[in-house]
Amino acid sequence: MNVAQVFPIDDPDYSVCTLQPAQTEPLQKLFAQCADFTWLVEGEEVNPNAAREILRSVPAGRLQRDKFLYGFLDRDEAIIGVLEGLRDYPDDAIWWVGLLLLAPETRGHGVGRKIMEAFSEYVRLEKGTAIMLGVVDENQAAYRFWRGLGFELVRQTEPRLIGRKTQKVNVMRRELIKENLVP
Repeated sequence: MNVAQVFPIDDPDYSVCTLQPAQTEPLQKLFAQCADFTWLVEGEEVNPNAAREILRSVPAGRLQRDKFLYGFLDRDEAIIGVLEGLRDYPDDAIWWVGLLLLAPETRGHGVGRKIMEAFSEYVRLEKGTAIMLGVVDENQAAYRFWRGLGFELVRQTEPRLIGRKTQKVNVMRRELIKENLVP
């Protein structure tokens, strides 16, 4: 793939890159491998244009430069995960994670924790003070994962339609600024 490393992960088996349109096909393959996630969250099959959409989509009022889309590569440079979100959202110095998705065979081995610890350090270096995200109420495994990383529940939304499912979303936040303080 010949891509530049964005930030290091504490694991020699994985690296991180910024995903580009040239990676649409391998990214779509990852989404297909993660059909269980799509069924859980949206109650439907993986969109055949999911990779193209995540590469191009930006929320109303935001610019492409506000968005980040990182791919996690194994030693063979296959995409085994993706992290997507926005800088300075919902407020300045807060980074919003819209999606962290790992290939099924990668889950449960500490890779997600290593990714998020490396990402948190990167956000701190970029002057970020907190990371926020939303987890659908039905995805209790993800909720436990984020709690284990120090994310705290901020609020729960009213039920909303996500794909074909109506779900409440648990909005979570992890403060980073207090971790910057030196004793």
